[in-house]
Amino acid sequence: MNYYSSLISVLLATTSITATADTKIPLDCNTGASLMRALEHAKPGETIVFTGNCNGPISITQDGLKLQGQGTAVIDGQKQTAVTVRGAQNVSLSNLEARNGINGILADAQAQIKLTNVSVYDNAVIGILVQNNSGAVFKEVTTRNNGVHGLDAENTSAVTINGTFSAEANGVFGININAGSSFTLNNAQVTAQKNLLGIQLGTGASAFLGDPASSITAANNVSTGLTVVSGAQLVSFGGKINATGNGRNGVSVNSKAGLDLDAASVLESANNGGNGVQLAESSVMTLFNTTAFSGQQGSTTLKTRDNGGNGIAILSGSNLISVNQVALFSQNNAGTGVLADNGSAITLLNATVSGNATDIALTFGARSDIRKSNIGTIVCDSNVLSRGDVTCPAVP
Repeated sequence: MNYYSSLISVLLATTSITATADTKIPLDCNTGASLMRALEHAKPGETIVFTGNCNGPISITQDGLKLQGQGTAVIDGQKQTAVTVRGAQNVSLSNLEARNGINGILADAQAQIKLTNVSVYDNAVIGILVQNNSGAVFKEVTTRNNGVHGLDAENTSAVTINGTFSAEANGVFGININAGSSFTLNNAQVTAQKNLLGIQLGTGASAFLGDPASSITAANNVSTGLTVVSGAQLVSFGGKINATGNGRNGVSVNSKAGLDLDAASVLESANNGGNGVQLAESSVMTLFNTTAFSGQQGSTTLKTRDNGGNGIAILSGSNLISVNQVALFSQNNAGTGVLADNGSAITLLNATVSGNATDIALTFGARSDIRKSNIGTIVCDSNVLSRGDVTCPAVP
């Protein structure tokens, strides 16, 4: 019995020692601890738990490092970039704030980061900058009151959103995805509001709303809510896009860019100061759904209403195409419901265009194919080509 009692005591003691060794004791910056020093001595794969207001800047170069806030956990950049992750893989930042830097958080040189429950604010230039072939996954992240952009992805970097992401009151763009970078939403809700401009996809960038639970809301921005420009492409596969209350256009697709709505996606643009949706400079917007392929019931839908300009403006050689299971509504806009100008083309199916100053206007060599639609007034230049159920000049 003494032998077994001794053996049990040894096992219990060993278990106790192991549990103590695995316990993470938070580093408290409010009592004089240094987060920078802790990171300098950290090994790859370790977890640093911290609390308090910690002075930055800090730099992370170890793969697999986890930086976890507890309670109030703030990293103050002190006019330098608050957090830099350079070249490190699988770095995780959670439950913390990054503020008062040149940039809040920088992922550079093929870094791979994951942010969860992170707030980035009051930085002089950019809240979160992902550049040079880096990747970032965000969940429950906010970026606000930064001098230039809330989120900026550059140089073929990749940003994925799971859960919520909010960009608010930033000096230029709430979200800027640029230079061949990508922006993917998986069961995600993205909001850009009260920025100078809401969201821009530029110079060959791409964005993908991957499911019906994903949405983009661009609301109450000083200028345009959502811009797709310079060969960029946005594809929504069942997602929702809402552009409301912006000072200029709700959605702009410019300079050989594209916007595809598929799989019963919905885009609604309302109460904007300019056009609800504008296509310009050889850009293309396509609405379609084939249930046998997408697996999504219902119609892909475009709605524009109560905008200060036109509901939908297709300009300078651009093209609006709606096919298969679709619905289009353009109503009660101060300008034209659907305007096609300067060699542009519209293909409308199951469209309702009514209650606008003019419902459809086709000018300067535009073309139209309108079928199974409810159209109010329609006016045309003499050089317009039109066919379908509603032609111009209208045939009784």
